[in-house]
Amino acid sequence: MKYLALSLVVLAVTGAAAPAAPAAAESWHPFSRSPNNVFMADVDSILANGDITSVRVATAPRHGTAGDYSHSIETYEFKCAAGSWRTAGVVEYGADGAEADRYPEEGAAWEDMRPNTAPDFLNNIVCKGSRAQPPIWATIKDFIDAGRP
Repeated sequence: MKYLALSLVVLAVTGAAAPAAPAAAESWHPFSRSPNNVFMADVDSILANGDITSVRVATAPRHGTAGDYSHSIETYEFKCAAGSWRTAGVVEYGADGAEADRYPEEGAAWEDMRPNTAPDFLNNIVCKGSRAQPPIWATIKDFIDAGRP
């Protein structure tokens, strides 16, 4: 007990912080490409809460200068059994990779799944367990640093 108290005093006096918790794992799986963007789902972010399952989806430019980490991450929600989906908001990141803006979307309407659309592809990942073939990226930064393949 004395050691713990002494440790807390040392931390308070020196301003040292407790060790940071490890960052959450990410595993970005590309599921679609357009001439200008790549769309990737973070399968490690899939989270079921009751009948709603969510996933984070990145939109990253396919072209750009080295070191420009601009991208956005949108949260999609699915009702797998009902075959419906909606978005729950977007976070935009600037060229330095830092959060630039947030656009929450609370209470969006549920949409029916349509074949061969981005939500349909995501539904296969989120609700049916489909996964992309490599390469898979640990971070968006890794994707950009690899030349946006």
